[in-house]
Amino acid sequence: YPKGQGDYSQHFLHHGWAGMRFADKSTLHVGLDKIPFGLSPFASNNFYESIAFYTGFEDTYDLGVTYASRPGPLEWQIGFYPRDGGSYGGSSNTAAASNRYSFNIVPDDNIQGYATGQKDSERNTLVARIAWHLDGPANMEIGVSGLTGEIRNGAGADSRRNAFAVHYKGTHGPVSVMLQAMRYSNQTNHSATQTYGGLDPNSFVMLGAFGYPYPVASKGDIYIVNVSHDIPGTIGPFTGFKVYNDYSILRKRVSNYKDSQQNVTGVSFSAGKWFCYADFMLGKHQPYMSPDFGGLASTPAKYDGFTRRINLQAGYYF
Repeated sequence: YPKGQGDYSQHFLHHGWAGMRFADKSTLHVGLDKIPFGLSPFASNNFYESIAFYTGFEDTYDLGVTYASRPGPLEWQIGFYPRDGGSYGGSSNTAAASNRYSFNIVPDDNIQGYATGQKDSERNTLVARIAWHLDGPANMEIGVSGLTGEIRNGAGADSRRNAFAVHYKGTHGPVSVMLQAMRYSNQTNHSATQTYGGLDPNSFVMLGAFGYPYPVASKGDIYIVNVSHDIPGTIGPFTGFKVYNDYSILRKRVSNYKDSQQNVTGVSFSAGKWFCYADFMLGKHQPYMSPDFGGLASTPAKYDGFTRRINLQAGYYF
């Protein structure tokens, strides 16, 4: 990025796996792969995704083995991931452990982070997902997901993290609806000094990606409500128009931690190999849409209002 946008650089692996497709059309992947949890392939329509992404439960890639059953009315996936998405390289003004695509629990950074001294990391994560597909005019999918794994704290006092989600996805003519409710819990063993701002050191964990870590409430519920409408026809070279509104909220199950919210209203469309987004975003206590980068945990009262952003983007896919 140029000097006006922080003058930093980084690189990371998004995904990389080898796989096999069996005679019954089930698949086995080994490598850095997307974990099968919740709405799939995404819990959103917009480029910035949902709050589940920023808490490590949407579009997340870990290193391990993933098995997916053949397509059909009932599908299921299961994955075991000894390691997280891994950390890669970046300039000196990024946090080394956070140079990655997926948001994972990571060790804090004394210079580019919050200097809490927390050294947590994710290990041995087990994920399972079941989805029922109901044929008919609505083309509905109902599913449940579960996740459990270790939190290594670097001091021999390991603990666990757990998450559970239920979701619905349906298409009613040109209108599509995505709904998801989930609960997560990170059990930590932090010492009294592994904190900042006088907070309970076990009320938050550090998550990191794109070069920087930030605190997230250790327990919470996430709700997602997305509605989209496909518009037929073309305008010049452009086609595949979809208008949408994606809303998500994190209700933190920690005393005195305020809810985080984001709402994205936008349109996406394509032209050949080009794919474009135009988004109007509102965020409160959301690290990429509001001033308080630590807003997914505790937040000061001065940031209680919504912040507005506009995203105009074109990507060439080949």
